[in-house]
Amino acid sequence: MSRANKEARILSYLRSNLSPRRLLHSLHTAELCGNLANRFGLDPRKGYWIGLLHDAARELPPEELLQRTLSLGIQPDPLEQQNPVLLHGLVSAEIARSRFGIEESELLEAIRHHTLGKPKLHPYGKVLYVADSIEPSRTFVDEKFRSKILSLPLDEMLLEILEEEKKYRKNLAPITREMYDELRGGILERA
Repeated sequence: MSRANKEARILSYLRSNLSPRRLLHSLHTAELCGNLANRFGLDPRKGYWIGLLHDAARELPPEELLQRTLSLGIQPDPLEQQNPVLLHGLVSAEIARSRFGIEESELLEAIRHHTLGKPKLHPYGKVLYVADSIEPSRTFVDEKFRSKILSLPLDEMLLEILEEEKKYRKNLAPITREMYDELRGGILERA
């Protein structure tokens, strides 16, 4: 399948399965993800695709997210069982693989883990996490913060976003905390 055809099929699917607001968010995330991928030496087209597809399952009902996860042979952890919306990354990755032929493990990992992150996240995953967090339709992100983030190296971008998340959440999810600790340790080592 050609790149243009793949992109057209993805957009058609998203228009049929997402609200206009979520579609706009996905388009903005895709554009920023492609730009960041290019900046950090990754394929911008693949960055664009993961940005488009990261929320493909975001508006599915919680019961369907649970059912699809179980049908993949994956047992949700207690946090995911309490908050099935956290499974939308996993289900979106499966949609990317089965419906659109995206097979690269680093791209599927990025989509799967874009909500909570994970330690040893591939650069595509970091790019998606950042783009999803600060894309222009995110009204809770002011332009000063967005500009600051975009001026940093990739790991520092991600760490700064996590620092901000820590201010507004009582606790980071355990897997997010592991990613935070890993990033912080790596940046401190390099300093």
